[in-house]
Amino acid sequence: MKINVTLEDIKNGKPGRPTACMVALALKRELGVSYASVGYTEAKILIDGQYTKLYLPQAVEKKIRFWDRFHFVFPFSLELLPSGFLTGSAITLQAGKIPAAPVVACGSPQPA
Repeated sequence: MKINVTLEDIKNGKPGRPTACMVALALKRELGVSYASVGYTEAKILIDGQYTKLYLPQAVEKKIRFWDRFHFVFPFSLELLPSGFLTGSAITLQAGKIPAAPVVACGSPQPA
């Protein structure tokens, strides 16, 4: 899912405040949730009474660190990566890399 961090999010966000930073404001607005807490590498949102962890791309981590330090960044977009999910081509690509399991014949135990 694509999330747009707008100029308004950047202006209204508070550096160093996980629930009020520019990315947290964008997540709240775009996802329609009341709670979002953002770190450098992941975010946590509250959906239907349950917390969901979202992994942030490395490029977003760099933007947040820069913004926390200099209070400036251009508007940008990010793709969300929910924890524990592989979808579409990610499954296909990973499955192609898995080697076949070795065949082991089960027999009766050998006396020592």
